[in-house]
Amino acid sequence: MLSFKRWLERVLLVLMAMMLIAMVCLMLWQVTTRYLLGVPALYTEETLRFLMIWMALTGAAYCFGTNRHLALDLIPSLLPEKAGRFLYLINSVVVLFFAGFVLLLGGWKASLSALTQMSPIMQIPMGYAYSILPISAVIIFVLQILNVFLIMTGRLRLPYAKSGAGEL
Repeated sequence: MLSFKRWLERVLLVLMAMMLIAMVCLMLWQVTTRYLLGVPALYTEETLRFLMIWMALTGAAYCFGTNRHLALDLIPSLLPEKAGRFLYLINSVVVLFFAGFVLLLGGWKASLSALTQMSPIMQIPMGYAYSILPISAVIIFVLQILNVFLIMTGRLRLPYAKSGAGEL
């Protein structure tokens, strides 16, 4: 399970790197065509917007998988390990609820309802851009379940476990 989790995290990292490279290339192309050629490429701005949405939600899934998301860990870090695990379990239930209902169901409905709306420049269904919502929800759900299982079985450390004095 740990190897599958690490594989999935690596896939997310590679996807984000590819999206970032594509965004840089598209921005350079946009600047080149606008200022050097005098005829701006129309599709680049819209493509960049879609890539930014996809990269942000892919990054959110990666952060949940690696427990690097924004968290207030003052109280959990002061608790004994058993109480910290219990608090992590409660937090994970909230995350699973959010990923399952808000991102998955809400994202699914938004994607389906936006399939009839076309993007202004490329004329592709906006549902394609919104489809990252349910996709990232499934990835967050899977990674959070794996994190809970691995932490509860002791194969993964709590993200806020005490590891030494003086660390920030």
